[in-house]
Amino acid sequence: MDVAQLNGPFEEFKQDASIVTVELQNGNLYERVIVLYPNYVIAVAGKTELPFKPSQVVRVSQAESKNRKFKDSVWCFWYEPNQVV
Repeated sequence: MDVAQLNGPFEEFKQDASIVTVELQNGNLYERVIVLYPNYVIAVAGKTELPFKPSQVVRVSQAESKNRKFKDSVWCFWYEPNQVV
């Protein structure tokens, strides 16, 4: 949550949801992550479960405009309180 708030606020596409890029400690990037601002990851494009641990996140930034198109990806939404970033 601190990381997201440090780098936000982000442009929203619906209510408090934003498509962001998440950078992990190991340098991996996830460029199409939907965050219910500021602290819940609710989907990652093309993934059926959270592909990283929230404790691995070092930076959250606004996704480039080409990656903020909701309809261009397959989204599997979930909600689990432990998936807080």
